[in-house]
Amino acid sequence: MRCNWLVEYWKIPKRPVGSHAQMSEQLKYIKPKQENILRRYFTDYKSANNFAASIFARGDYHTNIKQG
Repeated sequence: MRCNWLVEYWKIPKRPVGSHAQMSEQLKYIKPKQENILRRYFTDYKSANNFAASIFARGDYHTNIKQG
């Protein structure tokens, strides 16, 4: 069986937060080092997308879905 879809995910770096009254700044994309990227392979897009969505919903991971 061939794995056609790859989900890459990595931790979002935490930043110190000010008071709750301060506006938070938008998160900026920071390209991680290759060794910090975790990978999981799937046979169909639906499963890959469900996994990526569940990881992203935790709030502490960026995700990327690739075909190949």
